[in-house]
Amino acid sequence: MISKLVECMEPQLVRRIYDLAKEYCGVTDLTLGDPDIPTPECVKRAACEAIRENKTKYTANAGITELREAIIRDVEKRTGLIYGIDEVTVTAGAMGALYLTSLALFDPGDEVVILEPHWPNYSNMVRMCGAEPRFVNFFDEDAQDMLGKNIERAITKKTKAVIVNSPSNPTGTVLPFEKLCEIADIAKEHGLYVLTDEVYRTIVFDNSFRSILEIPGMKERTVLIDSFSKRFSMTGFRVGFVCAPQKIAMAVAMLQEHVNSCASMFAQYAAKTALEENEALEREICGIFHSRCNAMVEELRASGKLEVPPVSSTFYLFIGIKKTGLSSEEFAYRLLREKHIAVVPGNAFNKAGEGYIRIACTLPEERLTEAAMGIVSFVEGL
Repeated sequence: MISKLVECMEPQLVRRIYDLAKEYCGVTDLTLGDPDIPTPECVKRAACEAIRENKTKYTANAGITELREAIIRDVEKRTGLIYGIDEVTVTAGAMGALYLTSLALFDPGDEVVILEPHWPNYSNMVRMCGAEPRFVNFFDEDAQDMLGKNIERAITKKTKAVIVNSPSNPTGTVLPFEKLCEIADIAKEHGLYVLTDEVYRTIVFDNSFRSILEIPGMKERTVLIDSFSKRFSMTGFRVGFVCAPQKIAMAVAMLQEHVNSCASMFAQYAAKTALEENEALEREICGIFHSRCNAMVEELRASGKLEVPPVSSTFYLFIGIKKTGLSSEEFAYRLLREKHIAVVPGNAFNKAGEGYIRIACTLPEERLTEAAMGIVSFVEGL
């Protein structure tokens, strides 16, 4: 018999749309957050050199020392915080970091506050640990105004942590620093951990991003989750990391032994090279996505039936479709059938996402503008 855990879980709506799109010819797929931008040449060379040098073995569960030291320097540069080597664990992508951190912190019966709309892996990982997610809307202006009070209302004696994702997948929202300060005050008052997922922090177009780690007193109760996937277009390398208090970081390393042992050795050496070349690579990748998002926004605004907010970060657009009279799923399925354009229904990211669609600007600009015109044509023909 299959486990009750598996029986109670359903495939993500993101993946269902992605899989359905494969049944159509000539689909413009704007579903997955997997950039088409090639991995930088210097990173690919480092991976190949590592393989030629037989760096294809197991590593320490926490990762190679050289990469962990490079991560320490990188995090210090952007936050001013200095981590020890035993406070850093390299993982198989940010997903590995999130799941192992959840296993390290959450027991059955615990509760975890998650800001929504949210990447559905958060709530699923929490449930896989036997804990329960509690959701707080942060997307629209009214919700942000009430964010601190709404988080307070969601907290019970069972609450263990708050998960923060800024810049956000799916919305592209960057939480204002004053809101992070509110979350920090709540975490301190109630003795909560904060898991801050910052994998999109280098894809920000207006320099508005700041980390909750910058707030005094938060280092000892915060787990930083980060990755090389989006930052350096290295999604298939599967390298992420955790920076956390020693007890948590070492728990993640210990648990990793029983899941996948370690991140790939040659991929870790490639990640080290990416960090050494980071400034030029980040500027180039961020610039490409900024141009793509702006081009698509300009085309989408041709329809008065679409709510198209300014874009400030990530490569996602979270577009309001309430004026069309369609639900998020109706919109997505009809758009796929009629125009062969695949987008993600907003309700894939929980209830606060209903009335929206997510578009991933992960194709060349010309194809994105063509897709935007197709979406406008679809909307105006309803």
